[in-house]
Amino acid sequence: MDYSVLIVAAGKGDRMGLGYNKVFYLLKEGSTILDTTLELFLKDERCKQVVIVTNQSDLQKCVKKHEMGRIVHVAGGKTRQESVRSGLMAISEDVVLIHDGARPWCPRVCIDRLLEAMTSEQACILGVKVKDTIKEIRDGYIVRTVDREVLVQAQTPQAFSTKLILDCYRKAEENNLVATDDAQLVESMSDAKVRVVEGSYANIKITTKEDLR
Repeated sequence: MDYSVLIVAAGKGDRMGLGYNKVFYLLKEGSTILDTTLELFLKDERCKQVVIVTNQSDLQKCVKKHEMGRIVHVAGGKTRQESVRSGLMAISEDVVLIHDGARPWCPRVCIDRLLEAMTSEQACILGVKVKDTIKEIRDGYIVRTVDREVLVQAQTPQAFSTKLILDCYRKAEENNLVATDDAQLVESMSDAKVRVVEGSYANIKITTKEDLR
């Protein structure tokens, strides 16, 4: 199945204390976080288009560094949600994978699982089972212990019918809905079911320097 991938790379790196966008941090392997993230998709013949959404201030740096044609660069907005919507306007394929630029270690098998599921679904995400015991609290006190057997930790990429996710983003803007991930917009703004397939514990999002250990 052919697809486009939208890479969200418009962060600032504040929690890493870098003073610059964390996707340009150089990993021990010698590549930046963003270049390592891109490698997975550039090596996949099914990936026909890569849309990178980054800060206006980083846009020129990205354009100079990356090949043109297959890669499209888009300036992001003030929020992740605004950035993704801007990127979606440039998508050319019927299926789009939306991925955090700061998740450089997603295994290829996870992409395979997503695309296999998308042959019969309109929306699909990666998820891993929660390992820790989860407590619901109010005012600092435990209300209940949540059954972790029914919980998954959502990851990216998240895969969608391009038409569906564009429609959900439009409706979300009209209804002033702010979501924490793209799947939440589909849950709230459509009748489409969101399938969860097995992700990977290696597919972490780099948020702080501790995540690099």
